[in-house]
Amino acid sequence: MQAQIFFHANATIRHRKNLITSLEDSSGVSHTDHHAKASILLEAYKDRLGQTEYGAMLLDLETLLSQSPPVDLSFLEEPFTNEEIDQVIASLPTDKSPGPDSFNTDFIKKCWPIIKQDFYALCHAFHGGRICLQSLNGSYITLIPKIDGPSKLNDYRPISLLNISMKIITKLLANRLQRVIQQLIHKN
Repeated sequence: MQAQIFFHANATIRHRKNLITSLEDSSGVSHTDHHAKASILLEAYKDRLGQTEYGAMLLDLETLLSQSPPVDLSFLEEPFTNEEIDQVIASLPTDKSPGPDSFNTDFIKKCWPIIKQDFYALCHAFHGGRICLQSLNGSYITLIPKIDGPSKLNDYRPISLLNISMKIITKLLANRLQRVIQQLIHKN
């Protein structure tokens, strides 16, 4: 009985500590209404992150090559190999929080033999430009308190929880770029 009371008390304390009961706006006025707090967060992140319309990004490799010492970048445009994708999956950290797709890295690793063909197809479709990135690029922003008793937005540290498919694609691109980045950008 004592252990049960202890558990419930700790759960209640944790819930109260993680709950954002009030939030100050930019003028210092404290708001407790859910919609007012949501509005404060939305405006703050619109200012921080900015807003853009989706447009195609064109990268001119010829211009890049003419401005730096000759570096063979042709491998950046090659389709992803299944071995490359397998290496990214093997290197994923374990026990990470799931994103909007509800999958975490543990699930992907344990179910890889079953789902790998779907991920291969996804990565190849990404490379071929046949998928809509807006459908994959969703995330949750979670606010972690930096201090006890936070009251302002700056008292929280935002963490973005991405879809696992976006993490894999991003890691594939980063791994390729990592092989030549020091040759393209001066250390200073």
